[in-house]
Amino acid sequence: MQHILSRLTSQRGRERTMTMRSSTSPPPLYLRRPAIAAAALLLLAVVPCGLADSPKPTAPHRRPAARFYSFDQVHEYPHDQHAFTEGLLYGGNDTLFESTGLYNQSSVRKVDLQTGKVLVQEKMDGRMFGEGLTLLGNKLFQLTWMSDVGFIYDRHNFSKRESFSHKMSDGWGLATDGKVLFGSDGTSTLYQLDPKSLEVVKTVTVKYHGNEVSYLNELEYVNGEIWANVLPTDCIVRVSPNDGQVVGWIFLHELKQHLLDSGNTDIDVLNGIAWDGKNHRVFVTGKLWPKLYEIKLRPVNGPPNGSVEELCPKLWWAGAKRQHATSRL
Repeated sequence: MQHILSRLTSQRGRERTMTMRSSTSPPPLYLRRPAIAAAALLLLAVVPCGLADSPKPTAPHRRPAARFYSFDQVHEYPHDQHAFTEGLLYGGNDTLFESTGLYNQSSVRKVDLQTGKVLVQEKMDGRMFGEGLTLLGNKLFQLTWMSDVGFIYDRHNFSKRESFSHKMSDGWGLATDGKVLFGSDGTSTLYQLDPKSLEVVKTVTVKYHGNEVSYLNELEYVNGEIWANVLPTDCIVRVSPNDGQVVGWIFLHELKQHLLDSGNTDIDVLNGIAWDGKNHRVFVTGKLWPKLYEIKLRPVNGPPNGSVEELCPKLWWAGAKRQHATSRL
């Protein structure tokens, strides 16, 4: 952008022939300037500080437009094709923690990234439907579907387990920034929970262009943002946890389509985001997917007028009362 610079220049005063003035005549302007300055200082001294320091009106703050991303595939890894992935997170040393769903099949497991092999697994009561999962310290927090019950596991010994209850409408996704827990219940509400009391300390409504983004599913905390799968789409929404405003969209349609084209017709929706903060790696997978992918985001121009309605099915635009997702039944 070209800047136009202007410079103020001073002009020398011209000498003028002064005529004789009477003693009662006011002094010329250039002699009166010191007196004017002194009067101005005196006026500032008696004006209340609050008035003198009144802030100038500023232009309203405009939030930057949401950003759009496609992806480049970095690596492809094996993934248990029988795992109905509901929660996913990176556990360090090329391991993942995963929560799987479906009645009589739900579990919490530790998985080897390179081979997809389940290293440790704790099966849940058949009446429980496993949901979102996150790790805070040495504790794994897990939610269950259509229930206010959750579980806390020792990351080193899954058999050490305790239960808790929460006040979200349902249990879908979980994530953490290391201080609080972030939760979703399938609506457009993003919760913040105290990790000790499990009480809700804050809620925000996730919105994009004034529309509520519902069906927030699996969550991950990435560099100050909450990333959420939006059921049943191939889209990930990036959200500011401070006010719920959408700051970006990630489009992953090609992953599912590639699996379908390869004959994997039994796969379900995209679900599962894991972030390796130390090495800046993003992993994604889906329910009953035989593959897990490391991806690198690639900025794209995005749809015209910023509308994602065609790329991400219209289901979430309603922002209405949640209907049960068929993929969970």
